[in-house]
Amino acid sequence: MKRPLALVGFSYLLALTVALFFGEQNCLYLVCFTSVLFTIFTFVTTLRKGKSIAAAMLAATIAIGLFWWESSSISNVENFDRKQVEISGVVVELPYDQNYRYCYTVEVRKAGDFAFPKGGRVLIYAREPIANEPGDWIEGEMTLLLPEDTGLFCQRSTLAAERIYLYAFPVDEGAVSTPGHESSLWISLLECRVYLDDAVDSVLSQRDAGLVKAILFGEKNALSETVEEQFRTAGVSHLLAVSGFHMAIMVRLFTMLFRALRFPRRLSAAGVAVGIVLFMALTGFSPSVSRSGIMCLILLAGELFGRRADTLNSLGLAVLLLCSLNPYAAADIGLLLSVSATAGLALLEGRLQAALSAFQPAGDLFCRILRPVKALLASSLSAMLFTLPLVLPLFGTISPAALPANLLMVFPCSVLLQLSAVMVLLAVIAPPAAALAAIPVSWLCRYLTGCAEILSELPFASFSFSGRTAYLWLACALLLFGVAVLIGRGKPRFRTAGLLSVILFLLSLLCQTISVRDVTCCSILSSGDGISIVITRNGRAAVVGCAGYSETPVLQALDDRNITSLDLLVMVGESFEEGSNAGHIAEKKTTQTLICRSDSLANATMLAASEKAGETLVYGNGYSVSLWDGAVAVERNGDFVRILCGKEKILLWPDGAEAETLPEDWKDCTILLMEELPDTFRELDPVYGIFCMDEDSVSHVWRADYTFLPLASQDGTVELRIGEGKETQVRREF
Repeated sequence: MKRPLALVGFSYLLALTVALFFGEQNCLYLVCFTSVLFTIFTFVTTLRKGKSIAAAMLAATIAIGLFWWESSSISNVENFDRKQVEISGVVVELPYDQNYRYCYTVEVRKAGDFAFPKGGRVLIYAREPIANEPGDWIEGEMTLLLPEDTGLFCQRSTLAAERIYLYAFPVDEGAVSTPGHESSLWISLLECRVYLDDAVDSVLSQRDAGLVKAILFGEKNALSETVEEQFRTAGVSHLLAVSGFHMAIMVRLFTMLFRALRFPRRLSAAGVAVGIVLFMALTGFSPSVSRSGIMCLILLAGELFGRRADTLNSLGLAVLLLCSLNPYAAADIGLLLSVSATAGLALLEGRLQAALSAFQPAGDLFCRILRPVKALLASSLSAMLFTLPLVLPLFGTISPAALPANLLMVFPCSVLLQLSAVMVLLAVIAPPAAALAAIPVSWLCRYLTGCAEILSELPFASFSFSGRTAYLWLACALLLFGVAVLIGRGKPRFRTAGLLSVILFLLSLLCQTISVRDVTCCSILSSGDGISIVITRNGRAAVVGCAGYSETPVLQALDDRNITSLDLLVMVGESFEEGSNAGHIAEKKTTQTLICRSDSLANATMLAASEKAGETLVYGNGYSVSLWDGAVAVERNGDFVRILCGKEKILLWPDGAEAETLPEDWKDCTILLMEELPDTFRELDPVYGIFCMDEDSVSHVWRADYTFLPLASQDGTVELRIGEGKETQVRREF
């Protein structure tokens, strides 16, 4: 084995991913399967790679066994679901705001009379501040909820990677107390983070400070949602997630500092190692940062002992250490993307650079100018190609704008990172000098946000790729490369497999585009306690309703379909939350017509959005709007909303609507959408019933001979595809 640590580490990570996919209940079967394979390949000595496969199977067996043990040790948290428990614990992360609520990560020290996993955490959501800073004790009665469990990268798995096992909501926020404050090394580091955050805020504007905190500390809570979305659309969101790129720059900065101070080589390496650990601590020891930090420490150790460290072996060892400490780290998408990108850089970057070096323009000046461009292009392509099998199934989008965006933004971002670190240091020791250092930092922030804004608005910036299509393409690509491995030696087979994969990918995009032409797609979304409907047809869109905790599901659905503007935005309810959600949607997506009630304009966000909309219609009892040459009609009568599309009649029954006010001719509906389930709806006779609740809540009143689809955030989106003269397709999009 040329790279034993790489083989063991990658096998370990892959086995954990498989275990997460199949769940704790199937781990015994997986362990038996990998153990049998290990035994077979251990004793089969005639096979050329038998020992390598045996080592991989042994690593997989250990990984699945440890995952089984870890998941069994925390399985008792399911007993807390939907129970009110007296919680006592310590705030162990920086508090932040999300969806009009204050969020606190609390390490539980006592949970009533129940045994809570040691070191386990809960995520508390409160409408009012209940703590001031990390280290504060929180005591009070909480309603506990188990996170959603819908597969490999569900909320339950990703939160478990951070030791968070439950959501918590105070029963009475006025009764929640903060009896004391705890001090520890970790709390001191968090307090240092708060101090540094304040230092950044003191010398930069709010917009620039949010970007600097994201790039320097990986803290995205202070970053504008608009800026974050622009970076994501432009394909450079990795610049906002502290990972190997940021770690390499900080290592370079530490190295330059110790060399300038003329430290001996060994002492300088030790100082850089301490700086790496401190930077990992300030960023919260996130899996992606820890991966890159461990790799850098291994490289430093190799330098100290006069041995050159192999990149893939170092990567495998880092993955092995992280996943051994916490098997749920395999559910961290950031870690998986970081590992994939690093593997791509190690395996492909050099070859791409060599291929690009064949194109040499005349003149030394052009060669010097193009040399860094070729390096950036090679690194961007290699990272993109290796992360593509993860990005497509998980996010469903591909960003062609990523190549020019990386060329324009990577180097300025590296300069910004170094200048920001110097600025923060000066803010601590010499505040007046920090104000001078903040000037170029502010210029670079404006440059980066400007580039992201321009590139994200380009027509080719991002393409949607549905989950089913992405999985099918990925399976075909893996099959092609598997066949290439089996048919013999030689590089042409891999080139052929790669070319065929690209052709399949382009054909998939073309087929997906053709399949939705002249087809009206109604995506029915849930955001906790409300229903939203996103209607799209031939690149145009309308949104009906935007209730719930957040506008994110609606914006995500629009982004997945490459929608940048709305022909129509309709408010269904009158709540403050819906007004705020509609306001945020109208701010981010150019809106031609906005329909709302007059009292909704009391919401400041909603009022600002109405001023930006092309037309604002304030309705009384009802309205009727025709869209896209009559292909779709949206009507309102009292509390009820109806959508007419082809032969389908979709009736939206909002929460609190009285059945007595429903017009007689509206009772003939094909699809019934309801936020709540009153007993008075039984006289309706829909083909489908789609409800914003779980199956158990519906089954006791819904007639068994009718089809119903419970609609909750963990169940995904229900999508209707309505074609002219064709049967309507009803499908679940996860």
